[in-house]
Amino acid sequence: MKPLCPAPLTLVLIPGFMCDASLWQAMLPELSKIAAIQFADINEGSSIAAMAEHIIPSLPEHCVLIGFSLGGYVARRIAYLAPQKLAGLVLVNSSARASTEQELQRNQQQISMSELYPFKGQTLSALKRALHPDRTDDAPLLAHLQAMSLNLGKGVFLRQLGLVRQDGHAELAQITCPSLIIASRNDQMRSIEEAKNMADALPNSHLNIIEDCGHMSPLERPEVVCQLVRAWLTSKIVAQK
Repeated sequence: MKPLCPAPLTLVLIPGFMCDASLWQAMLPELSKIAAIQFADINEGSSIAAMAEHIIPSLPEHCVLIGFSLGGYVARRIAYLAPQKLAGLVLVNSSARASTEQELQRNQQQISMSELYPFKGQTLSALKRALHPDRTDDAPLLAHLQAMSLNLGKGVFLRQLGLVRQDGHAELAQITCPSLIIASRNDQMRSIEEAKNMADALPNSHLNIIEDCGHMSPLERPEVVCQLVRAWLTSKIVAQK
C-alpha cells in the first residue's frame, strides 16, 4: 500500500486590527507562486479565542498560518487549539504579551467616544503611528489604511477595540510546528523585544528583523516579507515534506 501523499500546501492569511484582505495585495503575486492562498478574517467574535474558533473549521489540512499583528494573536491561538491542521506558523509584527491597563483604559475611552459619533475611520495620528517615521506623510499608504478601516466599519472597530489580549507566552512551548517571527526595526506598536520573547519560547522558531520598516510591513516592505516567507518555507516546510 502506497503511503498517503501530504495535502497541498495552503497559506492562510489573517490580517490585523482594522485590516482586510487588501492588506496582502502587494504580496499576492509572489505568495501565490509558493502555494495556494486562502483568506481568513477576524471580523467575528468578541475574544481572541472566539475569533480562532470561528476560523478553525474552514482551515485546510497542511496549512501555514500567516498572522499579522492582532491576526498573529489569533493565529497563535489556532496553532494551540488545532495543531493537527498546521504545517507552520508565521507571526508578522505581532506579540504574545497581554494588554496593559493603560491600553485597556485608552481603548475604553475610544469606544465611549466612538459610540457617540458617526464612524469616520481611524484618526490620522493612529494611522501615522503604524508607519515608519519617514513614511508618515505617504498619502497612498495612509489612504489604504483608512480605506480598510472604513470598509470594515464601526461595528468591527468597536469589537476589535474591545478585545482583551491575554498573555500567551505559556502556550508557546506547546506550539511545536516550524514558526517564523518577523519584526520591524522601526515598529512603534510592537517591539523587537516582544518578538524575541516569542522566538525564545517557541520550540522550533526563527526570527527575522526587517530594517527601515514600521508596523505595517505587508504594505511598507511587502517584497522583503515575501522573501523571508519564501526562504523559510523552502527550508522548513517544503524540504521536510
